[in-house]
Amino acid sequence: MKFIISLFIMLISAKECDQKKAQMTTNVTTEMAERTIQDSTTVTYQAITRGFFLKIKIEGDSISYTSDNMLKLWNTYQMPQEEKEAFYKLLNETDEKSIADLKPLSTSFQYDAAAMAYLEIAKGDEIYKTDLFDHGKPPKPIHDIVNKILSIKSMMEKQ
Repeated sequence: MKFIISLFIMLISAKECDQKKAQMTTNVTTEMAERTIQDSTTVTYQAITRGFFLKIKIEGDSISYTSDNMLKLWNTYQMPQEEKEAFYKLLNETDEKSIADLKPLSTSFQYDAAAMAYLEIAKGDEIYKTDLFDHGKPPKPIHDIVNKILSIKSMMEKQ
């Protein structure tokens, strides 16, 4: 009788180990996929008008920005881990395929009342780009991403 009970307990333990192993494999696979997305994704935000130029690029765990319209002088920083995680979380929640269809909230850039801006997301060979919108007034679906990019840039400037 003790043998049967011991055998039954071993079978239950083995099944639980298999379930935990499968769950750990899924977690590792998901984490690797997220890293691959981060490594192969480049996000670019650009705003420009006659007297103003700003270009910000996020690639992997670094952020680069310039106000030099000749693109010669770049400031590059490594993003803090919590900012990087927050940014990529927002990016993963965004449907990049639909950003080309977004309509701007206002079009003040058309008569120089605001800088014109756009957001571009490049994942591997695929590039998704918004239509032009007013700097500081992005369309609602990308509002949080644009604000996060600008806030990370401001944080890095203060360093």
